[in-house]
Amino acid sequence: MSVVTEASAIPISVATLISSKDIGVDLYLRSNDAGDLKLYRDASFPLRPQDLERLRNRGVKQLYILSKSREKYQSYLRSIASPDGDGPAVDLGARVAAVNEVVRDVLESDFKSNDDQTIIASATELGAMTADVISHDEFAAADMLRVLHHDYATFTHSANVSFYASMLAKELGLSSQDIQAIAAGGLLHDLGKLEIDERILCKPGKLDDREFRIIRAHPVTGFRRLAFREDLDFGQLMMVYQHHERIDGGGYPAGVPGDEIHLWAKICAVVDVYEALTSHRPYRTPLPRRRVLEIQARDCGTAFDAEIFSCWESIILKTCN
Repeated sequence: MSVVTEASAIPISVATLISSKDIGVDLYLRSNDAGDLKLYRDASFPLRPQDLERLRNRGVKQLYILSKSREKYQSYLRSIASPDGDGPAVDLGARVAAVNEVVRDVLESDFKSNDDQTIIASATELGAMTADVISHDEFAAADMLRVLHHDYATFTHSANVSFYASMLAKELGLSSQDIQAIAAGGLLHDLGKLEIDERILCKPGKLDDREFRIIRAHPVTGFRRLAFREDLDFGQLMMVYQHHERIDGGGYPAGVPGDEIHLWAKICAVVDVYEALTSHRPYRTPLPRRRVLEIQARDCGTAFDAEIFSCWESIILKTCN
């Protein structure tokens, strides 16, 4: 019998697994430091609630599936993320985890295609999916923060910004329709970075002047790609164009003051910086949540809208207890 290794498998989050729905694929568990995997559950042997409880008690957050099973797993995730009314009830925490995985997977594929039509269509669909779960009365920010990935891929950053912006929009009392549009806008906010060389985006050292100018151009680049489309809201375009503007007028690309920055862009600005500081970067490790809030608080009223930042701070502090 051949040995299964991580190289031929895909990690999946235990948080996406529920005992009431058959995943339909073999599940593997990491067996040693060499990356060898052992069969944990055969596809024909369903998971039981006590199995999931044991995994959580052991601190196991990831299982593995074979790469060839990816499509079936994605189908399973979508059935959890957007369950139909005829199936078994799905725990909201599992739905949140499934939405996170679906959004990242679809966005990764679409960003690689670099096709605006495909990206916008997916952003609209995924924004609706995100808004649906976040607008739920039982949604808790801690459930979302628990399952997010924190690497420095553009699609991961965009997915997290979308989730954060949606959570903040809900807390600010915006309508469900606005939350959906903001979720989609968050997925699109860094579209201009798709035209930047990965060697610059992932550079471990300090950027030189030319590289810094290229990075600073991404809001304009993204806006130019989307400006003449009729399937996006003005607010979404401003999330792309204005998410690096500052309340005091010291931001870019236009250096406009707070009263000329769109509300949705102000929301995006707060969560964009928070996401960047709490995630891995080639040049540093993630900072703790409270530390990031302290850093952002210094720029409250100058870089960030004070009311919006205060609302975001209250959301995050509730998850730190």
